[in-house]
Amino acid sequence: MSNERGFTLLEMLAALAVLAVCSSVLLVAFGQSARSLQQVQRSDRVNLAARSLLDELGEAALQPGRSEGQWDGLGWQLDVRVLPPTDGVMRLYRLDVAVTDGRQETHYSTLRVRASGSGALP
Repeated sequence: MSNERGFTLLEMLAALAVLAVCSSVLLVAFGQSARSLQQVQRSDRVNLAARSLLDELGEAALQPGRSEGQWDGLGWQLDVRVLPPTDGVMRLYRLDVAVTDGRQETHYSTLRVRASGSGALP
């Protein structure tokens, strides 16, 4: 018997199997993180579109009804409703926005106050 030290073929195969398992786990984790990042980017884009649309209505006169259009490749639909008056001086409007990116539709709601005589703020 010789005193040479080294790895046997069986030990090398076991090490390669462990390496393959670890590599596959890492690849799956990277794939899931990439999908999560894409989902977050889509969600941020839809949120930005809804917020921008509502900001455009900031001081504008509000007319009850439904309108729709496109914003940066996203479809949107806006429903404006007048809520029952409480004091007669101010009107409360409910704005419901639905934004779709082709895959999913996201809904947002907010309230706006306007003077009763006009749709704009006093």
